[in-house]
Amino acid sequence: MPVIKTLEELKNYPFSPYDGPRKVLMVKPDYYNVTYKINPHMVDGEGQLPIIDEKRALFQWEKLKAKIEELGLKVFVIPGQEGFPDMVFAANQSLSVDSRHIILSKMTHEERKGEVPFFEDFFENHGIEAKHLPDEVEQFEGTGDALWHFGMDLLWCGHGFRTDLKAVEHLGDTLGLAVVPLKLIDENFYHLDTCMCILDSKTVVWTPKAFSEESQEIIDSFFPVTIEVPYEEAKETLACNSWSVDGHNVLIPQGTLTLKEKLENHNFTVHELDTSEFKKAGGSIFCMKLAFS
Repeated sequence: MPVIKTLEELKNYPFSPYDGPRKVLMVKPDYYNVTYKINPHMVDGEGQLPIIDEKRALFQWEKLKAKIEELGLKVFVIPGQEGFPDMVFAANQSLSVDSRHIILSKMTHEERKGEVPFFEDFFENHGIEAKHLPDEVEQFEGTGDALWHFGMDLLWCGHGFRTDLKAVEHLGDTLGLAVVPLKLIDENFYHLDTCMCILDSKTVVWTPKAFSEESQEIIDSFFPVTIEVPYEEAKETLACNSWSVDGHNVLIPQGTLTLKEKLENHNFTVHELDTSEFKKAGGSIFCMKLAFS
């Protein structure tokens, strides 16, 4: 099936319905910390690694888990592993295709490559086949860069920092659905889920400056409703790393004032969650969970 690169192709593609997942995988922050720098958020204004309040991080993680369960999804938890402080960001290590298959990631940085086998074990133990990418694909970081469109078989794929274009092309061929590549150009938004959040079939939250001009045009023209987050707010609060659970209830990081107001004006129900300890590593709500079928 095609990798869709033009707006005309996208508008004319015969989409099929896609049921949203009702399960969530999370990784307990047993060993969460910031011990290295692999993105610009991992250092403070003086270039130093931030100090993590471990008790507060666990409290914030538990609040997120409880909110997800409150909204009706089943949450599975796997323990964190020593030596892998970023494993808590469970969106990155795989991509759920359907109830029987997931695709395993190829992490960009050496520090995170050892996380993937723990996800493979979880899915294999739950009767879900874990597929590996071919050798020619060097980088792919799961749902950090691959976002399902709400309610249809369309996958938006960011590339440029943590996912390469060969991965996007392979996903199009392998999954048998439409895949739209989006070029990321700002290192502060190294994953697609840091600058784009799909709320429902018609509505997207985004910060345009994170994308190439061509990708901006595709997003702006395809979605009937675009909710723009100012660049500085998106960078400082990770506002776009939100999650629309069901097309109505939206989980957002605390402190994203512009986004909160705009979502409420569009009649979404907003749930603010404190993720300040996880922002220190460059992640927030969407990063901290993997939704799967």
